[in-house]
Amino acid sequence: MANSMREHREKMLAIKAQKQAQSPDPRLRKKAVIMGIDPGALEGDQTIASTLSSPTANIELRLFNHMNQLKETKSTQEKIAKKKEWLPEYLGYIDGCLAVSPSAQNTTLVTLMVWAVDAGEYELAVRIAEYAILNDMVMPEGHARGIAEFVTEQCAIDFCDDTDLATAHAELIKKIIELGVGEQMVDQARAKIFRALGDALKDAQPIEAQNAYKNALRLDSKVGCKKDLIALEKLLMKQTTESSPDATVGSQADTSTAQTVDASVPASTDSNVIADQSTTAIDSTVSTE
Repeated sequence: MANSMREHREKMLAIKAQKQAQSPDPRLRKKAVIMGIDPGALEGDQTIASTLSSPTANIELRLFNHMNQLKETKSTQEKIAKKKEWLPEYLGYIDGCLAVSPSAQNTTLVTLMVWAVDAGEYELAVRIAEYAILNDMVMPEGHARGIAEFVTEQCAIDFCDDTDLATAHAELIKKIIELGVGEQMVDQARAKIFRALGDALKDAQPIEAQNAYKNALRLDSKVGCKKDLIALEKLLMKQTTESSPDATVGSQADTSTAQTVDASVPASTDSNVIADQSTTAIDSTVSTE
């Protein structure tokens, strides 16, 4: 039953697409001009029909139909669910595009990047973003943010909302930070991705997480990780204290006062070295601005 309904739906979409290809729909004409076709030229309609039969044009037409369905959907969650459902249909096209460089502006590809972020396919989104930035592409019409800023902020929002998700994508978060180096974006967006990195590393790599939190707060004092930074600093201080040789007890307590004083000198020196190393690590943060 489900298969028959799907087949019927695909048949109806094919009929609709065929009618659109034959109609003087101004949106379709505009699409043809973008693709490099002059509808007003001699045999313009035949050129449009021929071009629309190419594999790339079929993908663009499929996306055109899907976008229309999204416009008719009011629920944000339903829109996300549809993007997750449809995105696999475009993976072959995406791989084909990414295999060819340099490339001109490809709005279809960048639109699919937006879908990938919305669908939670973050690795795919970053792959497309890297390619798009390398080829000087821009976001589709209606988007105020650039490619790097969009991917950085949208991914960061999801990661900041889910620490487990951030932890699972720690290496990808680092790549997103690198993606934004030299790209225009507001400080708040960059601060969010640094906070996400801090969340991702705070258990396994606390010093690196501390650096990330400090970078986040330097960019935006309201990014929301002050308490996390304070807790992390207390933890690191406790670990430093516990690892200090000054904490040694036992048989040394029976030694003479002079021996105890002499023994305390190198221990104190070692403690300073540890403190200096900790301070050096903390102060070694480098802002990506």
